[in-house]
Amino acid sequence: MQRASDLLVAVSSGAEEHKARILDLAFSATEELRLVAQEQDSLWIFDVDRGYETLNQIEYKRRFEPVDPTLEEIFRLISEGRPRDLPGFNENVECQSSHMSCEGSRANGMVYRSPVCLVSMFMDVDKWTSTFSNIVSKAINLAGLTTGNMENANGSVQVMHAEFHICSPLIPPRQMYLVRQSRRIDNSTWVVADVSLETIYPNPFPTSKRKPSGCLIQALGDGVSKVTWVEHNAEREGSMFKALLESGVAYNAKRWMSTLERQCERIADDSLNDKGSGAARNGLLKLAERMTRLFSFKIFSTTESGWRGVNLPGVDGILIKNWLIPPRVAVSIATSLWLPMKQDQVFNFLRNEQNRAKWDILSHGMEVEEVVRISSPRNSTDLVSVVSQCSKRGAITYLQESYNDSVACYTAYAPVDVRTMQHILQGGTADSVAILPSGFVILPDGSADRSSILTVAFQIIDEELTTPQELPESSLITAYKLIRDTVSLIQTALLQETKWQCPPPP
Repeated sequence: MQRASDLLVAVSSGAEEHKARILDLAFSATEELRLVAQEQDSLWIFDVDRGYETLNQIEYKRRFEPVDPTLEEIFRLISEGRPRDLPGFNENVECQSSHMSCEGSRANGMVYRSPVCLVSMFMDVDKWTSTFSNIVSKAINLAGLTTGNMENANGSVQVMHAEFHICSPLIPPRQMYLVRQSRRIDNSTWVVADVSLETIYPNPFPTSKRKPSGCLIQALGDGVSKVTWVEHNAEREGSMFKALLESGVAYNAKRWMSTLERQCERIADDSLNDKGSGAARNGLLKLAERMTRLFSFKIFSTTESGWRGVNLPGVDGILIKNWLIPPRVAVSIATSLWLPMKQDQVFNFLRNEQNRAKWDILSHGMEVEEVVRISSPRNSTDLVSVVSQCSKRGAITYLQESYNDSVACYTAYAPVDVRTMQHILQGGTADSVAILPSGFVILPDGSADRSSILTVAFQIIDEELTTPQELPESSLITAYKLIRDTVSLIQTALLQETKWQCPPPP
């Protein structure tokens, strides 16, 4: 069904009637984004607690959306300080409908990339997806309506299908058709804007809409750019993530800006510090980057469909799937749970290698040592490390990466053969190293600073399986016990630091 819809949009986008409307929509989006990104007055309200600006929806509607005379009068009364509790007011100013929440935000940052390089990155759908793999599950370029000029992507317009995730397989990604345009405003300023296409390809039951969103890029010289990121979306959500998603925090502009800064720092990785050097450092960073992207892709992307509930008595909220890694079969299992503890508290516990034996069943009784650490001066939580665990039974080496994107905190790890890791640490290539990541994502729950949502995901090779089409009960029970016992150990260990009484496992 999705492929059929993609094909329909791809073909019809080239029809003259639709093409003209899409090009007009794209240009209008870049123009609106340019104005919104540069606006300095009452359109934006700085949120001290969140550390970024939020959009004044009433002011936005007054300036950028047509309103009837009655609504214009309401705006006038509010601007004069008159009573705001007016009949029908809430229904008129809602972003979409009473069942959809609206979110708009803006954040600024500086990155060590020129505007032309950034625009090239954003207009290449594969590079864009790779750069924002912690946010973008999947993106497909369906049609290129214009290609820009020979030197750069000025004026390029693309129609695409994109999915945006919130770091839990329990909640489906946002899916939408977008048009994206890049425009050079002057010799030093560019704008890249998205807007969803529901006005051209209407959906009778939309769950996500993207108003003009993207970034304004200004050259500062010496390959440095100032980026102003704007996110403006409407969404219908539910479940334990309801408060987080309705708060507008989940997909805010600061998250995109933080991710871009982090990725550009990786590209110019001479700013990173480590205990190794040269080729060894670069090999570890590239392997860690591949590990975290694979973790997001396998756990959160609907492209990697096949998630199903664990069909065992009394078990709810745990998903499982199996898939082929020729010639073997891997099993993925994941769940999300609410914790009455601060996000940073849970993150610091899970990323600390000295705590590993408290939650990792395979680490019990083993000596743990961090043998390599590569940290970022920009953000102390951005850390790649090699952890060695030794006992009389043998040794295990893990590659681990921990970071945050201003919303979610991530810890991904994967076992690496001891000899293979020694080869990498001696400067050998890591391009062909097979890796199967597991890990954790910690989100704020959106309602209080003292609680969070933890997603736990494991991926393991099941030597007994020969085909991904089957999952015998023995494999199902083994995977379920692994995640059940790990969750229980995490809750018990965190209990030692609080007075919270953890619930019994299902």
